[in-house]
Amino acid sequence: MEALSLSTEVLRWAADQAGESLESLARAMVKREGDRERVVRGELTPPQAEKLAKLTGVPFGLLFLPAPPAIDRPAIPDLRQTLDPAPLSRDFLEIWDDVSRKQQWYRDRLIELGATPLPFVGRFSEAASRKPDAIARDLIEVLGLAPHVRATARSADEYFTAVSDRAEAAGVLVMKSGIVKSNTRRPLSVKEFRGFAIVDSLAPVVFINGRDAVVASVFTLVHELAHVWLGESGVSDLATRAAKGVERVCNHVAAEVLVPKQEFLAQWRAQADLGRIARLFRVSKLVIARRALDFDLIDSDAYEAVASATHQPAREGGGGSAYRTIPARNSKRLTLALVRSALSGETLLREAAGLLAVRPETVMELGKRLADRG
Repeated sequence: MEALSLSTEVLRWAADQAGESLESLARAMVKREGDRERVVRGELTPPQAEKLAKLTGVPFGLLFLPAPPAIDRPAIPDLRQTLDPAPLSRDFLEIWDDVSRKQQWYRDRLIELGATPLPFVGRFSEAASRKPDAIARDLIEVLGLAPHVRATARSADEYFTAVSDRAEAAGVLVMKSGIVKSNTRRPLSVKEFRGFAIVDSLAPVVFINGRDAVVASVFTLVHELAHVWLGESGVSDLATRAAKGVERVCNHVAAEVLVPKQEFLAQWRAQADLGRIARLFRVSKLVIARRALDFDLIDSDAYEAVASATHQPAREGGGGSAYRTIPARNSKRLTLALVRSALSGETLLREAAGLLAVRPETVMELGKRLADRG
């Protein structure tokens, strides 16, 4: 079969969209070394080109372009703190686009209903007001995060839900998913990003990468909420010691909200055990180690040892009732508004199903279950 001659630049761009190298895709596509070398040179048979398009998720026709297409990047600051982070992948871009469409629908809905701006969005946007402790106090007050909220949570998972529910009650859309839309074969990468915030005066959104460990997700959630209070959209990764600028402020806010200074110091005096204190505050050992470093209770070497040993495992996708996971992935607040709008005929059932990434009959069943709850 006669081989096609395709641009290696385009092929490498396609591989990047899937977070792979062209060489690794060639190994997955063909067995013989000589055939792999030809693929890397851009000499593919039509069936190989079709397989490459399928593996990368790139439309087949784009592989024939002389140069990679210009791709619109999200208008969201890349605040990741790791050294030389890889370009945001196709999975992230699809998630960001999906979340943005949901946010726009909800924002339009609020405008129709005459909603007014949320007072806490951007409350600390002025540089002079960006004092982490003050932001933390305000966030705690607005969300009602009294000490009993953590104390009554039986696990980090319950604690995440409690904080998330309070954020949603205040008007923030909280979405948490470990996959692209509803595709379980496309898990998100924790190495790429932990979460992001899209700030809006009416419909702010925080998205949490559900592949992360729950104890890490709680910190990411409050970190992204701090972005809302600062009025700064952005995509974030691991909360590192070397964080700068707005990320440093958000890390400090999250630490003070979740591990208040005075309570932490009292616990440390009682027993300086990182694991015990981490379990008490429903956060990771790394967060506790960072607090200990901040207050000169451990040295840099001890902190780095904890950081090096910290491996947040990716969580398995799926599990549980779809009628619980769908609102968590799409925001409980938005799901409720969208389902009610669809059942009242104000929004097309097909549109609602598309935004929630479910079938139309699932929207109907969600409505039935909501009605049964009263």
